[in-house]
Amino acid sequence: MGPPEPLRLPLLALLFGALIPLLGSGCGYSSGFRAPAGIQSLGVPIMDNQTFPLRRGLEVDLTRELKAELRRRSDLTLRAGPEGADAVLFGTILEFRQGVLVEGADDEVQESGISIRVRIRLIRSRDGAVLIDRIIQDHASFSNLAGETIDTARAEAVREIARRIVPQIEPWESRGD
Repeated sequence: MGPPEPLRLPLLALLFGALIPLLGSGCGYSSGFRAPAGIQSLGVPIMDNQTFPLRRGLEVDLTRELKAELRRRSDLTLRAGPEGADAVLFGTILEFRQGVLVEGADDEVQESGISIRVRIRLIRSRDGAVLIDRIIQDHASFSNLAGETIDTARAEAVREIARRIVPQIEPWESRGD
């Protein structure tokens, strides 16, 4: 015969009471964004667009998505430019490619893909130190048969590359700041 019913509730409370302090401790992992030391404000000017042929508006779309992602995942104060920012995140869209992935029997394009390559540089304002300098690339595909267009693939790729940029600006090692 098991313990009487009234003992189960205090036993559960004791068990949860022992687990709560463990939830507060841990290995230092955090699901939120962590900016490099000393950076509370970040300038995010519109990216430079070096695509050829020029994909107009891509720099505006990507900058807007990047700012939205930073607002969602960080508590940084965002600025449009370097004025008053602890650091500035410069971005350059290096490449935007579109290509055919699948053709039908009559050489009709069934599925296409795009690729975007971006260079990001995080520069500390007080001394001009380059904290991060990386190239990030992402791909998206779209199916003409499913009614998708290059515009839907472009929007998806822009959102995804913005999501990928944010963790790239987190410090993964001590940089002697």
